[in-house]
Amino acid sequence: MAATVVQDEKPCCVLPGPELLAIPGFDYQRASITSAALSDVPSDVIIKSRIRYGSRLSACKGLLLEYSKSTTIHGIRYIFEVHRPIYEKLYWLVLTCTSVYFAVSLIWATYLKWQDSPVIMGFDETLVPVHKIPFPTITICPEIKMERDVFDYANISQRIWDDFKRNSEFSSVDDEDLERLAATMHICDSDVAARFAPLLAKLRPGTPSQGVSETLVELSISKNVTGPFCRWNQRFYFCDKIFDFVATDEGICYQFNGLRPKDIYRDEKFISFVDPDVVDFQNYFDKTLPRLNEISGNWSLDSGYVNQGLNSYPQRTVVSSVRNGFFAFLQGQEHNYDYDCRSFKQGYKVFLNSPESVPLTSNNYILVPHGHEVMVSVLPNYVVSTDNLHEISAEKRQCYFDDERSLRFFRSYSQSNCQTECLANFTISKCGCAKFWMPKPLDVPVCGVSDIACYTAAQDELNALLQNQTIQQSLNPNLKVMCHCMPACTSLEYNFEISRAVYRVEKTIKAFREVYELTDVIGSRLTVYFKEHQFTAIKRTILFGVSTLISNCGGIFGLFMGISSLSFIELVYFFSMRICGSCSQRRKHKQIFPQDQEEQDKVNLQP
Repeated sequence: MAATVVQDEKPCCVLPGPELLAIPGFDYQRASITSAALSDVPSDVIIKSRIRYGSRLSACKGLLLEYSKSTTIHGIRYIFEVHRPIYEKLYWLVLTCTSVYFAVSLIWATYLKWQDSPVIMGFDETLVPVHKIPFPTITICPEIKMERDVFDYANISQRIWDDFKRNSEFSSVDDEDLERLAATMHICDSDVAARFAPLLAKLRPGTPSQGVSETLVELSISKNVTGPFCRWNQRFYFCDKIFDFVATDEGICYQFNGLRPKDIYRDEKFISFVDPDVVDFQNYFDKTLPRLNEISGNWSLDSGYVNQGLNSYPQRTVVSSVRNGFFAFLQGQEHNYDYDCRSFKQGYKVFLNSPESVPLTSNNYILVPHGHEVMVSVLPNYVVSTDNLHEISAEKRQCYFDDERSLRFFRSYSQSNCQTECLANFTISKCGCAKFWMPKPLDVPVCGVSDIACYTAAQDELNALLQNQTIQQSLNPNLKVMCHCMPACTSLEYNFEISRAVYRVEKTIKAFREVYELTDVIGSRLTVYFKEHQFTAIKRTILFGVSTLISNCGGIFGLFMGISSLSFIELVYFFSMRICGSCSQRRKHKQIFPQDQEEQDKVNLQP
């Protein structure tokens, strides 16, 4: 009778167990993945068996093998491929590590460049016509500070010195002259002030200080005497019609084309003197010329001129020529020459600045000596910045936008305004007062003659402090510099070239068959004009933005490793969602074959 073979019935519709993948007569649990017995088994079967039925460590290895087989990163699949010989794996491991090294090195260098120099300054693509910007503000500071017929400084100072030697406490000098002398101490040379200021402060401590600017204006030479006539944009003016008195560290100066104090300062009461005269560019000599259009619209350094014609505020010119520039005939009377207060230098100091800023007398100036003609050709230095620079910090781009840095006294930010405010605040903190030309809060007094030594020392101390902090910052970038007056992101400065020649006013007048009557007047001529019709602006823009950094890093990764953004997404996918899916499949298998799983765990625990 034939033997009947009875086979164990297997339940239908059940997931296959490890026994269906086992090789007959082979101990699968103890076999290595590189065993020769497995060389004919497809790698996909081995990887899936490890993930679904192997131990946790074996499942992790299987998941890594599956990722290396599917990833788009070059070289990884050859390192972890199941049936790949060991020498090939070592070969690809060395090449892959080398590629990773070069990729990381270049990306790190790109990141450092993005951190250190994300901004580049270059020439703008288009030329800027000169009518797009204002004509420079011209500040003329004469070395003759006083009209001798009003106040004879040399005589009064000599009398005071003689009284001091006789210990007569200035008996020969009245109070009005003492007050005027006290005011002049603020504009005389430092060694002169050091000699006379202590005497005045000691013997007349009650000398008022609030009217220093008014007293200096009273003593100064009038506008029409210093500048009899001027020319601007081919129209002749009496200079006093287009000049403003302004208080500077050089004393009382004459200013052309400056903004009114109410447009520069948040409150014009922050400064001690405001010229009551209003400039009128319609008041010119030749009445046959057509009148200018009325001033309308506005101007700012960021937005430029808005709805303004030729007669604009501040003034501008259309073409670059001497005829369309600014010309002033300046005259100095020899009897007013002063060698006691202002030493040996005689003539005029001329400063050029943008209208929204105050002139810094510590900067470069143009010297116009008496008896000379000086022609100044101006080339604007106009720096603009793109709006996307806002995404970069001010320290990295090394400039401030107007909406980023708010000054206490000034409406708009500029480096010169910031430096002026810094000096004013430091002087107030050290001396409890401000020098006559400085902006100050309403409740802070003007420094008197007894405070001259204090604010002079405060200015020297601030300069030394800023120099030391700047040097220390070069060694330690995290150190903050006091006031931190970086340039404005949109700025306008004026570079210039000078031509000078001797000018003899008496010979010129005689050449015109006129009679020269003022025998003690020495004339000078100053001409300022734009050098070119157009100029090249400088544009500050982003060299390395975030998008550029990502693009460069992506290009480096793609060149050396073939990595794209999807490669990173794939990496996250495999080690997040696929792990969760594999764990879910392992739990289902444990529920269906609990005995097989227990035997598998025992085998895994065997030494």
